[in-house]
Amino acid sequence: MKALQKYKRTYILALQNAMEYRTDFLMSIISGGFIILVQCFLWTAVFRSSPQEIINGYTYSQIIIYSVLSGVVSKLVSAGFEGEIANDIKTGGLSKFIAQPIHYFSYRICNFFGEKTVQTGVVLVLFVILMTVFTQIWEFPLRAGQIVMFLVSILFGMLINFLLFYSISALAFIITEVWGVYIAFNQGVYLLSGAIFPLNIFGDTFARISSYLPFQYVVFFPVKIIIGSLAVHEIVSGLLVQAVWVIVLLVISKLSWDSGMKKYVAVGG
Repeated sequence: MKALQKYKRTYILALQNAMEYRTDFLMSIISGGFIILVQCFLWTAVFRSSPQEIINGYTYSQIIIYSVLSGVVSKLVSAGFEGEIANDIKTGGLSKFIAQPIHYFSYRICNFFGEKTVQTGVVLVLFVILMTVFTQIWEFPLRAGQIVMFLVSILFGMLINFLLFYSISALAFIITEVWGVYIAFNQGVYLLSGAIFPLNIFGDTFARISSYLPFQYVVFFPVKIIIGSLAVHEIVSGLLVQAVWVIVLLVISKLSWDSGMKKYVAVGG
């Protein structure tokens, strides 16, 4: 009888966790949809009030497609695990990984891509629907090679975003309450990645500076591939830059965590 009750409690707890995850994912999709709608209404108002058909190098159809796809891509590559890392460091939950054979980095990256598996399936279905709608409304050519390079850039974008947030999470070794830093960094990445507006609307100087930073290769670069704004040699060059940033951020994350582990005290562990 006790074993049956224990099994029921475990089953109910697992069911609750599954429902919480699904609800959280659904609400994040809905909230992201509201942001995309606001951007679409904003750009519609801008183009209606302007006598020009092209603003900052974008037609109305291009900027609407960019706004929608950047919202989808930013959702797909988003991190969100930095709070869990801060909690592990603060409560001593990190200690079990010191004694176990699995490295914390390996655990985190497997967990990150494991969660993305379901999200990727949902987002890809949404992506196919959106691309079908866009090709019906506007002239929007789409080639197989373009899609393949877009998917490769998305994978690199996920890795870059993961490594950015994994590296910044090492601040939890130094700062006890690091939530404010995480929020500021998250909003900065959201802006500099091109998730809100195309980066080149801020001017050539800003676009040139951002080309030397990793952030634009998270959202801006993949979306420009899929909307056909880049030539083949520009795409290949961008993919190489993404690969270089993955290597650089791997080194930075290792150095930051090695430095942080020297200060780690397993309080509560």
